[in-house]
Order: sequence, then structure tokens, then C-alpha cells
Amino acid sequence: MTLSAVQDPDSAQPARPVTAARTSGSDVLAIAVAIAVVLGLQLQLVFTRSVNWDEFYFLGQVHKFVRGELTVPLQTLHVRLFAWLPGTGLDTVSQIVLGRLVMFAAQIGTCLAIVTIARRFTDLAGAMLCALAYLTFAFVIQHGFAFRTDPLAACMTMTALAILARARLGLPAILVAGVILGAAFMVTIKIVLYAPAFAGIAWLRWSENGFDRRTAAAIAAIPALAIGVAAVLFQLHSLSLAPPDTAVEIISSSGSKMFGLNPKYGYTLKALLLSLPWIVLLAGLARALTARGTPDAAARIALAGLAAPLLTLIFYTNTFPYFYPFILPPVAAALGGGIAWLTGRYRIAVLAGLMALGGVLVWAIDGPSRQQQQRAIEQAVDQIFPRKVAYFDFPGFLPRHQKVNFFMTVWGFRNYIEAGEPHFAAIMQSRPVPLLLAVEPEDNPGLLAVMEGGPNTKLFHAEDLAALRETYRHAWGPIYIAGRRLAPSQRQVWTVHVPGTYTVEGSLRVNGRAYRSGDLVPLPRGKAELVAGSQAPAGLIWGERPSIPATRPPERPYWTGF
Repeated sequence: MTLSAVQDPDSAQPARPVTAARTSGSDVLAIAVAIAVVLGLQLQLVFTRSVNWDEFYFLGQVHKFVRGELTVPLQTLHVRLFAWLPGTGLDTVSQIVLGRLVMFAAQIGTCLAIVTIARRFTDLAGAMLCALAYLTFAFVIQHGFAFRTDPLAACMTMTALAILARARLGLPAILVAGVILGAAFMVTIKIVLYAPAFAGIAWLRWSENGFDRRTAAAIAAIPALAIGVAAVLFQLHSLSLAPPDTAVEIISSSGSKMFGLNPKYGYTLKALLLSLPWIVLLAGLARALTARGTPDAAARIALAGLAAPLLTLIFYTNTFPYFYPFILPPVAAALGGGIAWLTGRYRIAVLAGLMALGGVLVWAIDGPSRQQQQRAIEQAVDQIFPRKVAYFDFPGFLPRHQKVNFFMTVWGFRNYIEAGEPHFAAIMQSRPVPLLLAVEPEDNPGLLAVMEGGPNTKLFHAEDLAALRETYRHAWGPIYIAGRRLAPSQRQVWTVHVPGTYTVEGSLRVNGRAYRSGDLVPLPRGKAELVAGSQAPAGLIWGERPSIPATRPPERPYWTGF
């Protein structure tokens, strides 16, 4: 392919959309007001909605990068964009709220891309209705601004798609689209799920120019450049991280787990019940795809390609609510193909009003915020451990400290079980881990089940169960600290898995030597003989007289459900 082949293809966009909708200037105003109302309500959720476990994990990656501890080069390019967050000095929840504001802006960018693409198939009011449909989808209201890769990747990928759909395919457009797409792949490899959308729009652009070679070369140059950009970014990003050869393993591992017939129809049904206008809009799209005449065959192929990512709800593994803000933007743009048919039967302002009311309903029933509880737990940990320590938990709740176990999601547990090795015990043999934080959701406890008993203990290796239960004692709320409690006169040979300085509680003999309450005892890894005094309980707790909060810990739950 030569430079002249892609510099100036005859690919200017059509002057008019492929279908004619019956809308007016007042419709544009009504939809604009509805969009503003929905964005305003969603902005309030940015500041108040409970932080999700994925958001803690996402921020944890940023903190690891800043500390020089990040070891995964693929799907982590975004950490460079947010490397300023740890330097704010704010608590973790506040840092995530700031990150959400960036994602909120990315979501607005996604809406602009939806309007841009939908204008290929309808007029301005119809295209704006497509963006409103996206914004008012129940799970977009709740998760469209989430501090995770999805909003950022959706904005980047949709921007590249909008360039392909509307721009003159000269060298500037090719360069911009290719660079954006390559960077998006480095944010998350699941942008490959947009492939049908790109294929459909590419066919439309090629057909408009008589299937000539120059247009084909220009279109092909975008993914080719994206691959090159992704490779270069990977190499540059990897310089301070893991070696480049880990990319093959990461892609293979992620790809093998991305797909499988594991549909979560319950979430889809719930979302549709809270987003009923989507049923009408999808019916209009279905008619556009099946009716004869307008739109023509090429436009139908483009619409089908844009709508095809909806099928991922059948074969993609993680179709949880937070997936919908990522996968729905091209589908929302495709809805523009059915607007002309809908405007012949319904007033577009009425549809906009119903969508806005649906958005208000989702906002109103979102549930209580748990940010206060989440902040209280972090403050308690910082009081007990003013310096950074290693810890075990489910999501990476404490980015300023160092989480050392796997991310305890379904995928994480699947890898752990398949490995069949004692993960936690092995880590404790390699380094001191004084803290265990049992902050899992109540309906799916992991470490909490280990420490307090529960059916999920069967997921853990027997050696891990024994090591965790022997090592940690309850301190405050979900906080467990390395140590031991003994009844009066109790004698015990304790296996020390967490070496370090321990504080004595009560009257206690350690390896034959007598200690009083408040004394400090250095203990190496291994066996220690403990004998409590006869008058009262005694014990050990890791650290130099740790300051356990006197305040009452927050009650569960610590999370808001999907």
C-alpha cells in the first residue's frame, strides 16, 4: 500500500442521511433538555454512588504504577492518564470520584460520537434521540461514569468509528483513527467486540465510492495503523513494567475467558423493564433491517454491523451491568435507522420524554450510598497502619497499601482453583502480610467466610484455610490483624506466618519468657510457644502498639448492588 493510495480517496460523506425523519427544531430542543436533565442527575451519582469493587481495583493499578510496582503492560495504558490521582492526598473514595469525572466527560464524548454516526441514517433530532436512548438505558445511568476501563475505551473506539463513518478518508483522518484505535486496544482488548460495527461502516463507505481500490486502501490503513500503534505503545509502556513477551500470555488468557455460553438474562430483563422505550426503538431498527426500499442494502449492512455487538450478551462471559455502557454505543447509533419509521407513528418529543422519565426513575431507585462506610474502613486501616503494609482482600480496597493476593472475582477464583496450589500460604512464606480485610459483598463472601465460617470456604485450598485461620484475629469491623488470643492459662504452640514485632496483651509467656501488657516481642517465622497468665485472657497483635479505633465500625453492607 502506498501513501498516495490512502491520501485522497473520493470518499466525502453524503450530504443527507439515508432516511428522512419527520422532526422539527422544537424536537431538537426537547431532546437537548432531556439530555441535560439526565446528565445532571447522573453527575449527582458521580459524587454519591457507592464505589464498586472494580473501581477500587482500577485505582489500585494506578497506585501500583506510581510506586513502580505495576507488572502488567497490556490493558493498563490508562494508568498514565490518572497517575496524578495519588498525589492529590485525598482519600481513596475521593480519588475515585475525581476519576469518575474524567469518565463522565468520556461518556459525553461517546454520546457525541453516537450522534455523529447516527447522522448517517437520520436527521439531527433523530441522532440526538439515539444519544438520549443510550444515556437513559438503566445500566448506563448507573455505570456509564464508572472508574474502570469501559467508559474510556468506549469513547475512544466510538470516536474512531465516527471518523470512519463521517470523515473524508484522507491521511489526517486515517492517522487520527488509527492512533486512537491502537491506544484503545492498550486500554482493553475487548474493543475487538466492536469489529462488526467497523466492518459494517467500512462496507457502507466502500460501497458509496463504487468499491474502488483507493477507498479500500484507505479503510484498510486504519486497522493496520492501529496494530502498529498498539505494538509501539506496548513497547514504550513496557519499558518500566513487564517484558513484552507477556502480552501473548495475557491476550491468550483473557481471550479464552471472554467467550462462552453464559448469558445473564436476568440483568438484560431488568434493564429492559427499566428502559422500555428501547423496545420501541429496537422494533424500528428491526423494521429498517427487514423492509424493502429505504434504506438501501449497503446502509442495512452498516446498521446490522452497528447492532451486531448486541449479540455479545449471548456469548460474552462478563455481561454484568457495567458491560452495557461499553457495548451499547454502536447499537444506539444503529437505532437511527428506524427513526423515520417511528416518527411516522409517534411524536419524537413524547419518546424523549418517556426516556427522560425512565432515567429519573433509575436515578431515584438507585439505592443508598455506601461511601461513608467505605471511607470509615479506610480511615480505620490508616489509623492502625500509618505506614504501607501488605494485605489480603477481595478487590484492592486499600490502594495506598499493597494488595498481594489475586483479584477475587469469578475469573480470579477460577484461575486459583485450576492451579490447585496454596496461594495465600505461599505468599505468607515469601513476605510479611499483617492485614486481612474481609470486605466482600454479603451475598458472596470469600475471606469473610474463611474467618467466620461459610459455604465459600470450599473454594479455598486446605493449606490456605489453615494458614489464614491460624494467622489472623479480628480487630475492628472487617479488619483482621496477624496475632493470637488465648484464654486464661491456655498454652498453645503457634505457627508464626507473619514475622515482625508483636504487642503483648495481658500477661503472656512467649517461648518461656514472661511479658506484660504493652511489651513488644520480635517473632521470626516459625513456631512460638505461648502461655497465658491464669488471671485473664492474653494475646499478641502485630505491630508496635497499634491504635485500634474506639469508634463503632460501620455495619454491612459496604456495597451497593448492580
